Amino acid sequence: METTKIAEGNMERSIIYQAWLLQNRKISDLVRKLNDEDLTKDVAFGRNSGLYLLGHLIASNDLLMPLFDFGEKMYPEYEKIFLCCPDKCAQNFPAVKEVKSHWFALNEHLNLKFASIDKKQWIIESDKSYHQLKAMLTIVNHQCYHLGQLAFLL
Repeated sequence: METTKIAEGNMERSIIYQAWLLQNRKISDLVRKLNDEDLTKDVAFGRNSGLYLLGHLIASNDLLMPLFDFGEKMYPEYEKIFLCCPDKCAQNFPAVKEVKSHWFALNEHLNLKFASIDKKQWIIESDKSYHQLKAMLTIVNHQCYHLGQLAFLL
């Protein structure tokens, strides 16, 4: 019975982690195709800019750092700029090149951290591990939604 629980927990974690990797890869591929000017455009008239959406996705992925005990957020300033305030709120954004660089740096760092997790740590045994799984799944769905918006910039 316990072996089954461990196997199921590992499978659920693996599937969600692979989904997160896939969405990151799709967003990264799109960001590489978009030039800096593309990212300053709105995805539709009066809607979020590509820059805002990318910063928003960075701030969301950065939430995984403390959630998985990987340390402090790499870009805590992004939370106020890209999560707490909507686009067009007269805030000063970092430069496009900087935001793009932060996207790749954060996800490379997270990939290394996730790769270092012992398989036993992926098992759903506590409220914390359940919360981690649920949060990661929410971020994957969130990424899917914003990837669709960013695609309008092509």
